[in-house]
Amino acid sequence: MSSAVSVIIPVFNNWELTRQCLVGLAENSPPGLEVVVVDNGSSDETAENLESFGQGLFSGHFRRIRFEENRNFAPACNAGARSARTDFLFFLNNDTLILPGWLPPLLAEFSLSSRLGAAGPLLMYPDKTVQHLGIAFWPEGIAGHIYQSLPVSHKLASRKRFFRALTGAALLVPRSLFLREGGFDEGYVNGFEDVDFGLRLARHGYRLCNAPESRIMHLESRTPHRYTYHSANSRRLHAAWNLSACADLPDIVAEDGYSLRVMPELRLKVALPSEMSGEYLRRLRPFDAATCFSFLEEEPLWLEGYALLGEYLERNGEWEMALQLYQNAVKYSLCCSFEDYERLKRVMTALGR
Repeated sequence: MSSAVSVIIPVFNNWELTRQCLVGLAENSPPGLEVVVVDNGSSDETAENLESFGQGLFSGHFRRIRFEENRNFAPACNAGARSARTDFLFFLNNDTLILPGWLPPLLAEFSLSSRLGAAGPLLMYPDKTVQHLGIAFWPEGIAGHIYQSLPVSHKLASRKRFFRALTGAALLVPRSLFLREGGFDEGYVNGFEDVDFGLRLARHGYRLCNAPESRIMHLESRTPHRYTYHSANSRRLHAAWNLSACADLPDIVAEDGYSLRVMPELRLKVALPSEMSGEYLRRLRPFDAATCFSFLEEEPLWLEGYALLGEYLERNGEWEMALQLYQNAVKYSLCCSFEDYERLKRVMTALGR
C-alpha cells in the first residue's frame, strides 16, 4: 500500500481548474499521497495534458481513468474508489484550492471514534466566507448548507460539529466503508449523491464530522449544467428519505447558542437569542450608525441591527448601502422573509431598478 489516502477527483473539461487543483494538492499535501483523476470524457486540454502533468507532480502515485463520455459525478467517484489502493478516500472537486495543513485534522478525527463514517473540511469562498461546514435538515424537509456566507473569522465557523450529511466536494471516507455502502448512488446526476450517502451512513449508526481546522478554498459550481437535474435529484431524494424526520437544524442552532425565529410565512431565520440582542441594543443607546455597523460586523446574525441601521440609511438616502445591508441580512439568516422582501423592494424602487 503506497499511501494512507487516495484523492479521487472527477473532472469534465475546465483544464485550468484541474491544473490549479493538482498544483495546490502537490504543494500542500504530505508525500506519498495517491491521486486518481477520473476524466469524464473531456474534450479540452484535459485530454492531452492530464496524464503527463499529473505524473510530473506525483510520479507513480498518479493515475488517470478515462471515460469516453461524461458519466457524471457518482460513476466517476465510484470508479476512482474501486481503483484506489489505500485505506482512505478523499473525494475532491477540481474547483478547489488546497490550503496547507488540510489533511492531518481530517485523519485525526478517525482516531477519536470507531463509528466515524466521514469527515470534511471547512470549505470557504475566496472572499473568506463560509461555503460549507455541514449539511442540516430543516423541519419542512429541506437539506442545505448551514451558516453559509458567514465570515470564516466568526466563532460559528471554528466549532466542530457532527452531521447526517457533508458535501461530496471534499470528503474523507474509509475505503472499505464506502465500498460496503455501495458508494454514491448513480441514480443521482450531479446533485444530492452526498446527502443520500450521508443518510445511509447515519442509518447504520455512523457519524459525520466537520473538522474546521482543515480548510479548503471552494470556487463552487464551475461544472457546466451543474443544476440541470436538480428537480429530478430532489424527487429521488424525497422518495428515498423522509427528510422532515431527519430535521436537525433546531438542535444544531440551539447547541451553538443561537435561536430560530419562525417568521409569519412559517420560514425559519437564524438569529441571536433575545437576551444577546437586547445587550447590543443597550450598548447602542443613544443610536450611532458607525457603532451599529461595527456591531453587525462583530455579529452578522443580529437581526435587529439590520433594521435599525437600514432605517437610518433609508432616511438619509443611502440607498446603495441600505441595499447591501438588507442583502446581507437575508444571506446570513438563511431565508428571505416577507419583511425582507418589502425592504428590498422599497430600496430597489428608490434606486429605479
